[in-house]
Amino acid sequence: MAITRVCIYTRISTDEENQPTSLHSQRERLQAFCKAQEGWRIVAHKQDQATGTKLDRPGLQAALDLARSGAIDTLLVYRVDRLSRKVRQLAQLTEELDALDVVLKSATEPFDTGAAAGRMMLQMLAVFAEFEHATIVDRISAGIERRAKEGRWFGGRPPFGYVFSNEERVLVPDPVKAPVVRRVFDLYARKRLGTRTIAQQLREEGAPAPSAGWGHPAVHWIVNNPTYVGKIRWRDKIFDGVHEPLVDEFTFAKAQAIMRERGEHAKRRGNASDFVLSGLLRCGKCGKAYIGMSANGNGGRYHYYACSGRQKYGPKACDGERLPRERVEQAVIHQLAAIYRDEQTVTQAFAKANADAEKRRPEFEQRLASIDAEIARAEQSLERYYDAFEQGKLSPERCEDRLTRLQARLDDLHAQEAELSLQAPDEATQAPTAADLAAVADMLEEVIADADPQKAKALLRLLIDDLRVNGRAEILPTYRLVTPAVCAMSEKVGAAGIEPATPRV
Repeated sequence: MAITRVCIYTRISTDEENQPTSLHSQRERLQAFCKAQEGWRIVAHKQDQATGTKLDRPGLQAALDLARSGAIDTLLVYRVDRLSRKVRQLAQLTEELDALDVVLKSATEPFDTGAAAGRMMLQMLAVFAEFEHATIVDRISAGIERRAKEGRWFGGRPPFGYVFSNEERVLVPDPVKAPVVRRVFDLYARKRLGTRTIAQQLREEGAPAPSAGWGHPAVHWIVNNPTYVGKIRWRDKIFDGVHEPLVDEFTFAKAQAIMRERGEHAKRRGNASDFVLSGLLRCGKCGKAYIGMSANGNGGRYHYYACSGRQKYGPKACDGERLPRERVEQAVIHQLAAIYRDEQTVTQAFAKANADAEKRRPEFEQRLASIDAEIARAEQSLERYYDAFEQGKLSPERCEDRLTRLQARLDDLHAQEAELSLQAPDEATQAPTAADLAAVADMLEEVIADADPQKAKALLRLLIDDLRVNGRAEILPTYRLVTPAVCAMSEKVGAAGIEPATPRV
């Protein structure tokens, strides 16, 4: 009698206590099913405790590895939705198993992929499962939009600066964090500080922070969030809210105008220009950017860099000096090439960057692991409610509000995860050899001199992190070496001055 080698696969979305088909229950039923089949022998059992919307699950991948190695003849599940809730994913799995001559079979549904009729039945079951899931999502979205139109917060945790007052989930100002939000708007709209400067200042002060910490994305999100002016934003629509605003409409409108103005200025900076250091020079006195300008004089037309703060608000606001374009560009490019020839400085920079990254890595990994764990719990809770709804144990009305909050919470967690991933410490990098650096330095000045201005500007943006202008005699640079994360800091390379000439270049 031929032996059929079977791998049983079980999956649950959350804790077993609240599931009618727990991992243990699924396994018992699948084992009983196999005993009832002649010649079936269980050779492996794989399981997952994860959402069914993704195929990248350890247990499922282990079962597929067995199929690819020829170790099994049949993959047995309790229900098809234990594998996936999406038609395309099920079709992908079925196609791969067919190519491996492995039969996919369900213990509770009348199909197996060993026959054409079984494959058709599987596709029909998958279509209905996905349709049911999409219907639930549509109902949830409608519920969220209804709450937003009523001016109520529609789900997830409250935005930074607010807490919930009661079970009705009405937003009320947080006595500790609300003043921080007001201060962000004051620094941005009244003092006209940039988002990076505000974030750095709040970090240094130890101000209460959002879960992802103070970074310029967090400040930008606060300044651009209509919730703080008493509104509710849902997708591309904004409704009047029932909660108390944290800033007045004039302040919020002023902040939006500044944001638009800076956005347009950034676009202008990106336009074709012969000023290859535009966007890199920043005034050390007022913090504003230096911009390239031209004027006519007795000696003809001349070009220079000027502080945008002084140009806009006058010398009383900032007395930052003008910089002759040709001289400052030559000084910076010459020093940049010299840095690449300084093997000791480069080696120290790499060593410092690697040490800093390793020092930050444990904290980063701990924060990321915490967010990943919360994401897993939120996904598991969603799956539990979906399963209960599909089995008729919960009506849409009973689970709608909870599902709305869970989905909003999950979206928020994914946003935090994405932002945190951008801050990940870089892996240790090996410093280049002296020969490599010398070759780069030899070509650098020639390439920048001969290249199209836009290409030269793009190259310099890769090699220069910042040029802080304290005056004609002192420009403090921070250069990037090989990768953006590895910098030779300004205290390592000295100041770049152009008038009068100094040993600090």
